[in-house]
Amino acid sequence: MKHHLLALVACATTTLAWANPDFKNVPPSMQKSLHGISAAQFDGGVLRAQMNKPEVTELVYNTFVFHNICAQQWHDPAQFARLGLTRVELFNAAGTQGFAFDARGDVCEEMGKLGKNFRTFIGKYTQVCSASTCPPQR
Repeated sequence: MKHHLLALVACATTTLAWANPDFKNVPPSMQKSLHGISAAQFDGGVLRAQMNKPEVTELVYNTFVFHNICAQQWHDPAQFARLGLTRVELFNAAGTQGFAFDARGDVCEEMGKLGKNFRTFIGKYTQVCSASTCPPQR
């Protein structure tokens, strides 16, 4: 009986740890859109997020920017503007590989217009990150 109870407690603890991402200074309105993120920090207009994946592929990154970041701007432009978001950095679980998206100005608004290929468009505003750092914004 003790072994079953111990296993149940261990599973519950693991589930709770997985369900509660570590967000530092991330506004509540932005937290809602960060599905699949294990940790995130918002500082000086830069959102630095980490996924619990060994690699962040371009497809995963593009989908994250489109659905988790820019969609928030399309749904509530005024609230998005108040965030002052200028850059989104998305890293793998180890923090060693990822991408950075330049979110300044009306980039998300422009991407939302009909006829845009979102992968090509996001690529224009993306830089590759490695060794836990991203190059400075252009």
